[in-house]
Amino acid sequence: MNDKKHNSDLFQESSASGEKRNFEIYNDKFIKVSTHSLINKNSYHLNLSMLAPWPVRHRNFSWVWLASIIYFGFSTLAYSSYVLYFQESSKLEKLLPFIVIFLLLSLASFLMFLYRSPNVTEFRTRYGNCVVLSLLYNKPDKDSFKKFVDEIKLRSLTASQNLKIDKAAMLEIEMKELRRLRNEGVISQQNYADAKARIIKTNL
Repeated sequence: MNDKKHNSDLFQESSASGEKRNFEIYNDKFIKVSTHSLINKNSYHLNLSMLAPWPVRHRNFSWVWLASIIYFGFSTLAYSSYVLYFQESSKLEKLLPFIVIFLLLSLASFLMFLYRSPNVTEFRTRYGNCVVLSLLYNKPDKDSFKKFVDEIKLRSLTASQNLKIDKAAMLEIEMKELRRLRNEGVISQQNYADAKARIIKTNL
């Protein structure tokens, strides 16, 4: 946009995944989300009027990777204890590679656990209740994070109040935006289908 007006932005970086995120609010009612990782680069934009101004904070633990940490950690401890108990150089030479391998697998599992279990604050769409905006909690710091989240809440509420259309038209707009986000790969087909069902139910 030639007349694009920058309002504010927030830069976040995940040490676990190496992903960088930039959130830019512009023209008072839009937000652009840009993500960049080692293997992928993506960006999309949202109309803040479609967001529910009540974000949800949560942490979904990846139990699979947590179990992996426990398993490989226990295996490392067991092999190490065995070697220390017998203290025989022949056994040490044979078991040392296994100890190193299990130690590396424990570390890899821990990193994957952090990557798959982010502490996030999510914004969902107003009627479809679909997550379309996810921010890493308190990054880069508590004050700037809170200020940016509060701005999103205020602008989403203001943007929706400024819309001079009825509820049916708002539902149609949200459905169209969700379809676009699905086509862009921002949300999954399943999330789109669930949100669509909620919107249809709301419109009955």
